[in-house]
Amino acid sequence: MTWNRLIAYGVIAASLTALMSCGSGSGGGMTGSGIVIGPITGLGSIIVNDVTFDVDSASVVVDGAPADTSALKLGMVVEVRGTIDASSATGVASSVEFDDDLQGPVEAVDVGQSTIVVLGQLVIVTDATVFDGTTLATLAVGDVIEVSGFVDGEGNVRATRIELEDEAESFELKGLIADLDADARTFRIGGQLIDYGDAEIENAPGGLANDLFVEVHAQGAPTGGTLIATKVEVQGADFGGDEGEEVEIEGLVTRVVSATEFILNQTRRVRFDAQTEFENGMAADIVVDARLEAEGTVGSDGVLVAREIEFR
Repeated sequence: MTWNRLIAYGVIAASLTALMSCGSGSGGGMTGSGIVIGPITGLGSIIVNDVTFDVDSASVVVDGAPADTSALKLGMVVEVRGTIDASSATGVASSVEFDDDLQGPVEAVDVGQSTIVVLGQLVIVTDATVFDGTTLATLAVGDVIEVSGFVDGEGNVRATRIELEDEAESFELKGLIADLDADARTFRIGGQLIDYGDAEIENAPGGLANDLFVEVHAQGAPTGGTLIATKVEVQGADFGGDEGEEVEIEGLVTRVVSATEFILNQTRRVRFDAQTEFENGMAADIVVDARLEAEGTVGSDGVLVAREIEFR
């Protein structure tokens, strides 16, 4: 984290003086077809990144299964595909997809620090976190919850939504692989040891490796501190769109790669240049854990080339 901040304040400030003159930029928003990624902040349609989407004709997928639009809830971080009219901040969604970040039993609750531990992952509660079926004060060890939010630079989940689950057929968590032991077939995500010996491995033609961002599925709670995985899926860094497709994404900076590139939400690469407009900040403010919204087009290498970056 210190290394990232040195890059942000040193290299960026020194080499991107021209970018500073871009100021706050007028923005204007995305118009046409594209992808919008962010939390649902309003219902009655859905509002994502300040755009009100009509979802009446949209296909909806929740945690990998087809669902009705009624399954879309406040605080869910979703990926919306459709068309947008920036002048009215409205859009028509063709599809909406939600995939939780974490589902499992509560291991610890600290009301004073506004934190929860689930499957070895620290969940940070903020004033904006939406609770459904529970509250921070009433959560108890052993309760099973589903969490949606943004993963920060330390690997913690900053929750936008926490829902109490009456029944859970499987548990899930996402994060960066650490301490991979190919012989024992184990690795860690945060504080959770995971045994992948009998797991199905997806999207990993070269095998698993440290620092890969994965989603882990398990059919039961940890046994003796070890979670037995049934599936480990490597999460891709691209946006799933074609070259030139419009994308608008909100999230947390989890790594500063260079003077002109950073990563949002552990996997999404964003690049900017002298034409990028900044709102509520400037290039030197791109540091680990900065929350921002980037808008632009997908490049030939799958990186989002930002036209506008707004600090939230």
